[in-house]
Amino acid sequence: MNKKNQEILIQFKNLTKKFGNFYAVKDVNLEIRKGEIVGFLGPNGAGKTTTMKMMAYLLKPNEGEVWIRANGDLQKLTRRNKDFLLDNIGFLIEIPAFYGKVTPKQILKYFAKLKGYPRKKLNERIDTVLKMVGMLEWKDKKIGTFSKGMRQRIGIVSAIVHDPDIVVLDEPQTGLDPTARKEVRDFILNLKRMGKTVFLSSHLLYEISEVADRIAIIHHGQIIAFDTLDNLEGKAMKSVIHFELLNPPDDNIDEFIKRLKTIIVPLTGIAEEESWIKYDNDSKIFQVFFNGNPKNQTEILRNLLDNDYEILEYSVPKAGLLESLFIELTRKNEIGGVYK
Repeated sequence: MNKKNQEILIQFKNLTKKFGNFYAVKDVNLEIRKGEIVGFLGPNGAGKTTTMKMMAYLLKPNEGEVWIRANGDLQKLTRRNKDFLLDNIGFLIEIPAFYGKVTPKQILKYFAKLKGYPRKKLNERIDTVLKMVGMLEWKDKKIGTFSKGMRQRIGIVSAIVHDPDIVVLDEPQTGLDPTARKEVRDFILNLKRMGKTVFLSSHLLYEISEVADRIAIIHHGQIIAFDTLDNLEGKAMKSVIHFELLNPPDDNIDEFIKRLKTIIVPLTGIAEEESWIKYDNDSKIFQVFFNGNPKNQTEILRNLLDNDYEILEYSVPKAGLLESLFIELTRKNEIGGVYK
C-alpha cells in the first residue's frame, strides 16, 4: 500500500441515497486524508447533510459504502462495527437542539462519557473546549437563556469534547454573526494545527475558501469537482478581479463602465460577449470577470494605471474566485459536464 492510501482516513465508495424515486445523493466517491481540512461545498438541498448522515450511520445508503480507518486499516462501516469505528469521530450534523434546562457542563459531560473519555480528566477537558469558543463563563448557565449562535458554539464543542482525531462539522457557521464566524474559522484552523482531520460542509463560499485544503463541490447529489482551490481555478480558467479607485464615480456609472470596458475587456482573456464589469455602489468596489491568468491580471492593472486611474486596492479575493468558480462548475453540470 502506498503512502497516500495509508493517509486516507475516510472513504466514500459510490455512496447513494434515494428517497422514493428521488436521488438525494448519487454515486459519491470521496476520500479524506489525515491532517487535512476538506470543504464540502454546495447549495442548500445539494446532498451535504444526507452524505454526512450516512457517514454517521444515521442513514443507511441504498448503494455504496463508507470506509473508516481503525487499527491501521480501512474498514467498511456496518451496523456491527459502527460504535467502534465512529468512536474516534466527532459529529455536528444540522443545528443542535438541547433541552433548555440543562447547562453546557451537563451536555458536554454527557457526550464525553458516551464516548468513553476518562472521568478523571473530564472537568479539565470541558473547561478547555469551552475556552476555545469563548463560553467558559457560561458553563453552568441554562441553555434555554442562550442565543442561537451560543447554542451553535456548544454544539461545535460537543463534537470535540472526547478529543477525536476526525471532526465532522455540518454548516457550523449557521446562526453566527460575523465576529463569531471568524472565531469558528480560527477554531477550525486550530484543530488542524492540533493534528485533527476536519470534514466541513457549508453553502458559504467564503468560509470554505478560508480554511479548506481541498474542496468537494456537490450539486444535485453528485460530486462535480474535488481538488485544491488553486487547481480548480486552473481548470475553470475563470476568476474575478476586485479593485477600488481613490476617486470613485459619484454619478453616471453606466458611462463610466463603458469607458472602463474599452481598456479592460481586451485584456481579460475572455470573449467580449462573456466579459462583464460590475460596480457595487455600497462598497465602491469594481468587479472584473477575467480568465484567471496572473499575466492578464497584471496587464489589466498596468493599463488602468497607464490611463490615469488611481488604484486604491487591487486583488483577486478567494471569495470572489470561489463564487465565480462555483457558478461555472454548476452551470457545466446542468448541461452534463463534470470537472475531473
